[in-house]
Amino acid sequence: MRIAVVIVALAAVAVALVQVRRREITVRHEIQRLQTQQVSLRRTLWDQQARLGYLTAPKEIRRRMAEVSKSPSSSEHLAQGKAAEKAPLRD
Repeated sequence: MRIAVVIVALAAVAVALVQVRRREITVRHEIQRLQTQQVSLRRTLWDQQARLGYLTAPKEIRRRMAEVSKSPSSSEHLAQGKAAEKAPLRD
């Protein structure tokens, strides 16, 4: 009778251990997926920051302002172009 109790207890421990290991594998997989997603998001952020740096460079701003002042498609663009011509450009 005691041996039956010990066998049942060991079986319960074995089942619990299998479940814990299974959950551990699932969690490790989720961590790996999230780390991969984090790397992808960091790349996207880096690209956006580089693009923003390019777009806010003084040379690029001057080029876009010249482009807008050359082709006034609306009165708003025309007003912006005239204001840019009056203001001195600095680096």
